[in-house]
Amino acid sequence: MAGGKLTPRQKMINMMYLVLTALLALNVTKEVINAFVTINESVQLSKDNLDKKNQNTYAAFAQAMSVDANKYKDVNDRANAVKKSAGDLVKFIEELKTQLVTTTDHIDAGQPVPELRMMERKDDYDVPTNLMCGDDQNGKGKAATELKNKLEAFKKVILANAPKGSGVADPKQLDKLLNTADPEKPEEGKRTWEMVNFYHNPVVATVALLTKLQSDVRNAESQVIDELLTSVDKNIVKLDKLNAKVIANSTVVTIGSEFQADVFLSATSSTMAPEVFIGATYDSTSKACKGCDGNALPVEGGYAKYSDRPGSEGEKKWSGVIRVKKPDGSYDHYPFSSSYVAQKPNSVVSADNMNVLYIGVENPMSISVPGVTHDKVKVTIEGAGGALRPNPSAGAGRYTATVGSVGKATIRVSAEIGGKVMPMGAFEYRVKRVPDPVATISNSKGGNIGKNLLMAGTLIPILENFDFKLFFKITGFKMTITGKGKDLVEYETQGNQLSQPMRDALSKTRAGDKVFFEYIKARMDGGNDPSPRNLSPMAFTIQ
Repeated sequence: MAGGKLTPRQKMINMMYLVLTALLALNVTKEVINAFVTINESVQLSKDNLDKKNQNTYAAFAQAMSVDANKYKDVNDRANAVKKSAGDLVKFIEELKTQLVTTTDHIDAGQPVPELRMMERKDDYDVPTNLMCGDDQNGKGKAATELKNKLEAFKKVILANAPKGSGVADPKQLDKLLNTADPEKPEEGKRTWEMVNFYHNPVVATVALLTKLQSDVRNAESQVIDELLTSVDKNIVKLDKLNAKVIANSTVVTIGSEFQADVFLSATSSTMAPEVFIGATYDSTSKACKGCDGNALPVEGGYAKYSDRPGSEGEKKWSGVIRVKKPDGSYDHYPFSSSYVAQKPNSVVSADNMNVLYIGVENPMSISVPGVTHDKVKVTIEGAGGALRPNPSAGAGRYTATVGSVGKATIRVSAEIGGKVMPMGAFEYRVKRVPDPVATISNSKGGNIGKNLLMAGTLIPILENFDFKLFFKITGFKMTITGKGKDLVEYETQGNQLSQPMRDALSKTRAGDKVFFEYIKARMDGGNDPSPRNLSPMAFTIQ
């Protein structure tokens, strides 16, 4: 600004600009500058989360293509067009941010680019103004104009590929998310989008705004690809409840004979409940259903519930008709028939989760004797310091078993039949301690990770492949950081949160640095087993 031959008028203008810059700099306090840094880091974290979410959606596209390429080809091609456009735009903005930082702090080519928090001249106005707007009175023709043109091109890609009727396909809604219009009225003399957003702003604010634009681009991308993925089947009635079902050829098998069953995955709709009429018949010739005007069975979760109480032994046959209403108001009818065998009472005991009782938790049990009402069934437990009590809130025949030591426990069942108490069997269960949970941070157990994601994380223990709703809490851990050319540093803290010294240390890590979480202690939260657990360590590499 001071180089070359200048006219007296230009020199005066330059001097006034310097004075104005100094005055503005005095008004931008350190707290304001740091606030912009914090905002940038928060928006960066949101953008990274959107990146991960979008990658999961693209993975869903790939899975759908592997199943039915013809059905998903069109939406997959459109999603890939949006992906490329968004990726190119985010990359361009990232290069702008890098250029702003390196130019402002005079970082030579090939040298590490400092994070925004580590910049020396965060409050510099000249570099972002000259790079983004230049000396033109309307700020056009420089990087801000190029950015605006790329944003407008990206919006055209969005509108060209978004499904009709989706929210993001509305140009007005899209303009609210990615506004590139000049202000209707000048704002402090700034008449263009370029001047309003980038003229005479400190570099810290400019970088934060660019990060926000990256997040907005990823947000628009996310909305479009979500709509594309769901648009294929949105007009099809969805069977949204899946259950494993087994139909046995016979429910009674004698020793030495063969048991056979059909095992399949059933699908039902939570919005289209069938009507089931027991005893009804259907004539496929006249397409008439006799008995379909009576009371249908109650339906829960897409399944009709049928019950019967036989009074004698032997095979009991039953049949009926399932009626389903079609979109045009007419009905489809599906007749069925089945049977079961009634036999003398015997007892049934099962652990609702696994064939194991766990120490420190309430183990749900289902205990019944076929043909005997639940109030006539008596149960006891022996061994392992066990106790057994009814759980009426879960329903008749439901119990809760608690045990206190490793070993075996025996549940004995008896029933009152004809005024006499008769033994119905004894059932032995193994007693085990609840397995140790696995420590995680930011939903990861180790591997490559961004330091911002790691800094924002909390240590959370999870029980893998365990059927009980049981939680642990971290009571303390140790964090170690090492890297090339660095001395090993260690930190310890109580609880599951990273301490401030830990976060400060993580903020200074570089790509390739190693971070270890060790000596992780945990206790059961809300259970009856207070013994401490030593969890496996985690190892991360900073990306």
